[in-house]
Amino acid sequence: MESAAPKSNMKKNTPLRTNVSPLVVAVALVSAFSVQAQFTEVDISGQVNADIQQYTDGFNYQLGGTTLNVAGVPFGLAEVAGNPETTGVVQSPYTSFIAGADNGSSGFFDYTFSVPAGTHATTLYSLANLAFGQWNASLDGSIVVTGTDGETATLNLYDGVNIRDHNNGGYSDTLSDPTVVSTYFENGAPTTDGYIQTRLDMQQMALPSDFAGDTIASIDFEGYAQGFGGSALLAGLTLGNSVPDAACTLVLLGATVGGLVGLRRKLA
Repeated sequence: MESAAPKSNMKKNTPLRTNVSPLVVAVALVSAFSVQAQFTEVDISGQVNADIQQYTDGFNYQLGGTTLNVAGVPFGLAEVAGNPETTGVVQSPYTSFIAGADNGSSGFFDYTFSVPAGTHATTLYSLANLAFGQWNASLDGSIVVTGTDGETATLNLYDGVNIRDHNNGGYSDTLSDPTVVSTYFENGAPTTDGYIQTRLDMQQMALPSDFAGDTIASIDFEGYAQGFGGSALLAGLTLGNSVPDAACTLVLLGATVGGLVGLRRKLA
């Protein structure tokens, strides 16, 4: 006679208990959701000296007086002298499109932009391209951020590295910096179609720890114009600040700990 099989001590459909610490889960969730980006769009309109709408295929560009969003970063596009049919840029001297500049001219340039008082920042974002240009990794300009305590950080713009011609027309058309984000334009609107001729490229630079706790005093667009070798143009500037969201942190922490404590009681 066969002996009866031993009875199992496992209850059917018994939920599996968890030993995951609520605090551990709460910290993980808070870490993922408690930082948000704040943006300050820098007004460049007081320094614009050219209308990119007048350039080759320029009618494709989004008009000034509007906001362009690039990968979540907003840029305020400028107008020329308040004209809503223009898209203003600040350009190193080279062409008759720029008031007072001789065609083919070159030389030092320095444009200064004011920043709203009390602006903190961890990242600089720029929309910078070239008119003409040759792929030779030459330095076509720099963007210099200055803090109120005198500290500075410089984003250098190198032809063929992080800056190129605004139009895919046979001059400097390639980039080697993988962090640059490109936006293309067709009939006045941005598009993701990379085959479109017209584009604006976004560069970015993390500000060093010297800027921690300090505010931004000004931003300069400066350098030595290369003439037909590459004339740098600036279409937008934005400062980003990554800050903890205290309210979000407290809500998530409370909800997570409370919810997991209730879950443990239910499973006990």
